[in-house]
Amino acid sequence: MIIVMVIWRGWGILGLLFVLVVGVGLGGLFRLVIGEEREPLPIGLGLAVAGLILFFAGRWFQDWDARRRADKYIESRRAEVAQTIAAGRFQPVPGYQPATREEAEQLGAEMLEKEHAQVVRKLRGHHTLFFIPMQYFGLVVVLIGGAIGALGLAG
Repeated sequence: MIIVMVIWRGWGILGLLFVLVVGVGLGGLFRLVIGEEREPLPIGLGLAVAGLILFFAGRWFQDWDARRRADKYIESRRAEVAQTIAAGRFQPVPGYQPATREEAEQLGAEMLEKEHAQVVRKLRGHHTLFFIPMQYFGLVVVLIGGAIGALGLAG
């Protein structure tokens, strides 16, 4: 009996489920079209197509989730910055006090924009399977599917 431990973070488990369902499903469809004479070829094609779709789905999912979570974080920060500006205590860098409220609001908006980009960058790659980000796991599946397909063409 073989026991496999699956390690994922975030929604990374969807990558494995996607490959199993879509890869096997497409492999079955390709088997109907190609036939049984080149047995590994349909399985390899199914995995390769599923891996390619997973690559693009993983990229979209990573970006969408990172932006969604960063937007939520920045909204709470926006309230903090607005309070600090209203109280006249906003300092974009230690020791510098903006001369006017408009300048403080402009500098606060710029600071939040930069902070948003940093948070998005840090949150990407949150959804992993076996410590591999979902989109790159899709590329691994493409390579495995290509190798299996090549065996079908060679045999």
